[in-house]
Amino acid sequence: MLTKEAHNNKLNVWIYYCMLPKYAYIARIAMVQGIKNYKAIAGLSFFLVTCLVIFAHLWKVAAAKAGAIDLPPDRLLWYIAFNEWVLVSLPDIYLEIEQDLRSGRLAYLLPRPVSYLGAKFAEGMGTLLINLAILGLVCFFFTWAWSGSLPFPPAGFSAAILLGVMAGMVALLFQIAVGLTSFWLHQVGPFHWIWEKLLFVLGGLILPLATYPIWLQKIAFATPFPAIMGERSSLALTFDFTHVVTLLFTLAAWLLLGAGLVCLLFQRGLKILNISGG
Repeated sequence: MLTKEAHNNKLNVWIYYCMLPKYAYIARIAMVQGIKNYKAIAGLSFFLVTCLVIFAHLWKVAAAKAGAIDLPPDRLLWYIAFNEWVLVSLPDIYLEIEQDLRSGRLAYLLPRPVSYLGAKFAEGMGTLLINLAILGLVCFFFTWAWSGSLPFPPAGFSAAILLGVMAGMVALLFQIAVGLTSFWLHQVGPFHWIWEKLLFVLGGLILPLATYPIWLQKIAFATPFPAIMGERSSLALTFDFTHVVTLLFTLAAWLLLGAGLVCLLFQRGLKILNISGG
């Protein structure tokens, strides 16, 4: 016979798998809404192209000063393109969470038969996947036309797509974590600004991490930022199967840690609401 604990675990697993179609449906709705909201996609595409043009020119100065002039301009532009592709595709899910908390809407969403966090993640993933698909095409064809070359092997490009989706999932979880800090901060804009700037610097948005001082590289690799940005983009240009597998496990580890952080913040935040009578 099953013990009470084993029975409860089996019941939880059954409930979890029964809920999966609901989260998939939420993600599908978000994808449909993302396609219909073509004006937002057009705006993101314009912003992405503008960033690529600006960074393409900045590279000539920054790379020379950093001693990275041995990297050809076309490879540098592709490196930035792979970074910007994921960065611009991220939805502003943290603002939605902040609004749910400030408006009191969270109290109406909690009793639903789906997890609030699960629904927000599914919604964010739906928007993210649409953005990655459409902006990926814009990014690819613009960079190809601008640089006039494809300086990566097919295996490297395929790995970049797979790792890009995983990197987007990790970044999305940390975006949700930033949004959940509104339990304490009420306005998460400044906190998100700090997170984003750390992502730019420690993730290697403009310069590969190899050009950084050793001490700064050690700090960067203790964070999820290189896996989300620079290391993933570098692998597209210099494909190494062992490094791909290592980065795959690194992203999976940060995915689990991010999920744990989100759950912890949410539970702590709900306790605050209960204590304050919210």
